[in-house]
Amino acid sequence: MWVGAVPYRRHQYDIHRIRQSVFVCEQHVPLAFETDQLDPHCQHVLAYWNGWAVATGRLTPEGRIGRVSVTQPLRRRGVGRQVMETLLAVAKAEGHRQVVLSAQCHAIPFYEKLGFYAQGLVYQSVGIDHITMYKDL
Repeated sequence: MWVGAVPYRRHQYDIHRIRQSVFVCEQHVPLAFETDQLDPHCQHVLAYWNGWAVATGRLTPEGRIGRVSVTQPLRRRGVGRQVMETLLAVAKAEGHRQVVLSAQCHAIPFYEKLGFYAQGLVYQSVGIDHITMYKDL
């Protein structure tokens, strides 16, 4: 497996294919919410397994991690952890002292294992319960 930061314009097809599979098809998030104007300005990470793009995530210029997604067959194999560790390394290299993310509530234990802590109240975004989580770098 290979996991690394990639240029958005060159890899946008794979990035959006993974995100649409997870968010739109599985979680029924409206397609209009899968992309936004930030994508071209973010640092993107992709994971490849046997030559196929299987996971992604992004870091905004402000230090917000988001759109972390792993295709169904590769879950629970450490791929998401490697994507997150790469995003954290990118954030640190860019000089961020803290990162923030909006975690789906079912994923709180995953992020806690990476050193994130929840703060604030649970809220709904696109019909899914979320909570804000932080990690000091």
